[in-house]
Amino acid sequence: MRNDTCLGCGGHLNERVKESAVRSLAGQLASRTRYPVMYRLVAGLALCGICMNQLPVMFGPSCLQCGREGSQLCSDCHNITAETLQSNRSLLRYNEWGKNLLSTFKYRGEERLADFFAKLLTIAFYRYYEAIAFDCITTVPLHAQRLQERGFNQVDLLARRLSVDLGIPVRSLLVRTKMTAQLSKQAGRTARVESMEGAFSWAGERVQKNVSGSYRVLLLDDIYTTGSTLRSCAKTILAHAGPHGSIYSLTIYR
Repeated sequence: MRNDTCLGCGGHLNERVKESAVRSLAGQLASRTRYPVMYRLVAGLALCGICMNQLPVMFGPSCLQCGREGSQLCSDCHNITAETLQSNRSLLRYNEWGKNLLSTFKYRGEERLADFFAKLLTIAFYRYYEAIAFDCITTVPLHAQRLQERGFNQVDLLARRLSVDLGIPVRSLLVRTKMTAQLSKQAGRTARVESMEGAFSWAGERVQKNVSGSYRVLLLDDIYTTGSTLRSCAKTILAHAGPHGSIYSLTIYR
């Protein structure tokens, strides 16, 4: 994958031509005080001006709990009786382009895509969670069999880059003990929720708590579908690290 081509259309990257698109998107994503940081991150995305203008960023009203576009509380979140996540936030709508790009990253490990997705997560962090003092970052782990097949956990790679950029340590808090089918192959929300019951166990790494004994964890994944995976992770963390915690999830796609 060439470094001078757009990840969206494959065309040549012309930094001067895409300048107006960078300024526009950074301005929409950032407050006035954080504009320089957002500008740097947006300018670093390997997209031409046309593709940047077409990036499916979620700008409209969204669910306060899961970030789904639409009402302030979506029907799925309304029916959840015991919420383990404080909130989820996602940057982009999941479309066919995103699906293909994410698949290429997961199964080929393209270094250029690692940089692209890490920048998207960092943009999402500054957009949604900058005001929260997180004690650590953790990720949704892969089952050992899937990790062996794939060779790496793509979200771990992104977490390490995010950690360097934000100065928040990464902690391996969870182990995946249950091999589940890919979500795309599971029929319906109920089946997905049931499949994630007991899917994770505690990895044993200590959570650094603040002086009040509470802690805040930033939980990363690449996509939020039903939220069952992220909620199962949050439930396990709260059960082992203690109840005085707050788990916030951040994903690229929703």
